Amino acid sequence: MDISRAFQTSSDPVSYFFKQPGTGYYIPLYQREYSWDDENIEQLMDDICSGVFDLLSGEDKIHFMGTIILVTENDTTNNIKPQDHRAIPPRIDNVIDGQQRISTIALLACCLYEKIYELKQERIPASDLYDLDGLIEATDTYLANLIELFSFDLMRGNPKRKPIIIRGSLDGWTLEGQNNQHYKSDISSYLADFIKVVDNNNIQFPKARKNSLVADNIKSIQAWLDKVKSAHLGSDNDYPSAWDIVQNINQSELWVYERQKLFQSVKDCGSIEPDSFDIYQKYICSLVQLFAFSNYLLERCCFTVIKPVSQVRAFDMFQSLNATGTPLTAIETFKPLVVNIADSEANGFKNSSFEKSFTKVEELMKGLRSASSKNKRTNEYLTLLSLNYEGKSLSKQFSTQRKWLIEKFQKNCGSPEGQESSIEDKKEFIEQMGNIAVYCQKVIYSPANIKNSLPELFLLDESKRKRASFCLSYLQDANHKMAHTILSRFYALAICTPSNSEDLEEENHRQAQENFAKACKIVAAFFTLWRSALPNTGLDHVYKNLLQQKMSVQKGNSEVTLENLTTHFKNQLQDKGIGSKEKWINKATNYLRYDNVQKVCRFVLFVTSQDTILDPDEVGLMKIGRTNSSLSYLEPSQWNSNDFKSIEHIAPQKPDIQSDSVWDEGLYENDDYQQIGNLTLLPTPINISASNRNWLEKWIYYRHLAEIDPDKLIELKQEAQTYGVNLNDSTIKLLTQASHAHHIKPIVEIGATDKWDKDFVEKRTERICDILWERMYEWLSYKTPESK
Repeated sequence: MDISRAFQTSSDPVSYFFKQPGTGYYIPLYQREYSWDDENIEQLMDDICSGVFDLLSGEDKIHFMGTIILVTENDTTNNIKPQDHRAIPPRIDNVIDGQQRISTIALLACCLYEKIYELKQERIPASDLYDLDGLIEATDTYLANLIELFSFDLMRGNPKRKPIIIRGSLDGWTLEGQNNQHYKSDISSYLADFIKVVDNNNIQFPKARKNSLVADNIKSIQAWLDKVKSAHLGSDNDYPSAWDIVQNINQSELWVYERQKLFQSVKDCGSIEPDSFDIYQKYICSLVQLFAFSNYLLERCCFTVIKPVSQVRAFDMFQSLNATGTPLTAIETFKPLVVNIADSEANGFKNSSFEKSFTKVEELMKGLRSASSKNKRTNEYLTLLSLNYEGKSLSKQFSTQRKWLIEKFQKNCGSPEGQESSIEDKKEFIEQMGNIAVYCQKVIYSPANIKNSLPELFLLDESKRKRASFCLSYLQDANHKMAHTILSRFYALAICTPSNSEDLEEENHRQAQENFAKACKIVAAFFTLWRSALPNTGLDHVYKNLLQQKMSVQKGNSEVTLENLTTHFKNQLQDKGIGSKEKWINKATNYLRYDNVQKVCRFVLFVTSQDTILDPDEVGLMKIGRTNSSLSYLEPSQWNSNDFKSIEHIAPQKPDIQSDSVWDEGLYENDDYQQIGNLTLLPTPINISASNRNWLEKWIYYRHLAEIDPDKLIELKQEAQTYGVNLNDSTIKLLTQASHAHHIKPIVEIGATDKWDKDFVEKRTERICDILWERMYEWLSYKTPESK
């Protein structure tokens, strides 16, 4: 037997793979459904963005996307079901392995097509200063190339182009039938609808089916492409600007032939402040950035395509490629170098500081059984490590991660440029790896340790540990990952002990722990002030700038100070136009809403419940009281308490306005019921029970919550009956089981006959914002006495 004839193999860029004339890809019935999720999308998009960055340094970079196994279908009549025989492609390849990647690239191509097409449709006036004709010509070329990634040309039918990939038993290529009757899988139905829009030259692009993975993934892809499109505005540095691209990447990577006028126009943008760009410069930069991304996808992302001569051999190969072996991570392949260095240049790896530090990293990965969970944790850890070390994100690509680890280990920041680091520098790098691993294990991946108020900070009194832990719980739930880049720097100093740090006296150690606790409050305060008034855009950049300028490992520990932290954050608030109370409140009263920042709203309700009392001059409102005027809200046990599990809309989200005239219609005209002034904290069962009731019934519920005298509770039940409200025993039990309802008391003061209307919600919003600013700015000003 001639084994060389059993398989045909080739290595093809994405553009070549998808441009096979008249070829459709068919997913057999036995294949699993589309299952790529946000983690997979994040990896793909990060790989491409990182790849474009690598091209700036002249690297001959490609991204290998794995192996595709295809078997050409030779019996379409019997094996392709359902089918419209008039619409069968000239060639059909059964996808044995690779359908997730083919499907996702088709979706990505649709999203890229949409972004570029929408820019093309913008009405930009003619100008002799810019080569707009050349730009439009390049735009048309990219649109023509991208359409090949989600469709093939059947050369007949309406439309002539058909979805590039369909799923057996659900979908069937049709000559001119209705999409919803012939394309029923989430992927193919979206592709078919998208093709129809393109064929009709309609800019109203389709939406994917709600609550589907396809819809979620398209949303994630669009968010990444928005960053690519706006990279020239400098709000983030995860993707290069247009002028960096044209000056460092050969023009052949962007368009077919050199366009000197266009090149010069883009290059000149680098010497202008982004705020001063005219419409032409914004337009050109956005397109160039999308072109570079598209070209990398088309020409530098590649597959190895294997075509066995039979399905039997295809499945044998599929099983071999998907065997149970777990691939090694960048950290695991980096360890042998560390061992060799320790053995050859130091006193050996065994029982050395190298081993002690590296063991901390291995402990972080211990117990992760699946390859995906191990890769996910590795990516998260190395991303935090690289940001902590130099203020830059690290690609999730294995080869890039391993290269970065080796370079930083061998050429540590303590060594002169171009020289190999000393053995002490190498020890320091591995020690930093260990410190980050401990932070991840104790803070990021250990809710129980936070609930236990960080016992490793043993030199601090319990109240300070609880407050820091409360802030960490909030930042974790809000998914504010960038907070860890700064806090891990303070944490590394806080967990130092005399045994592993030279002559560190107890007082210095105590101060380091104190600094970490205060840093938690400062970061929580800054994040809250920003997100209460502004969207998330540009927030990551704030942290990266701080790390690159002062606080990364490369800058040394001397810069890791509370003064640097609070000064930088205050300056950023000032730059964003929210540095003063008046300016911040002006924006926060409109932006601080449940539908904008749910987790932030929950934190705000905690902060403004702590040590507040009834305002005798403003019925229904609270004001700042003296310290300890309430039970403590700002503890991790309270953040996780059943008493505060859910956010209650006092005026309900979905009232029956026509039958229930109690609620002010003004609250629903602009969705003002979402304002922070209409929210409070309740146990989930009570929130569900109270949800859409009228004000009188809710007021009675709240009175039960706020009352602690059992005799008065009996009176309340009788009073409720006089209002025609009957509370059964199970409801009363729910209400009386809640143990922490100080924050409800101001609401109860409004009374049964007064109205909860738009005017009052706006007053309460302003009062909450007023208290929040006072407390958050106090936290941000670290030198003040311990805040309330």
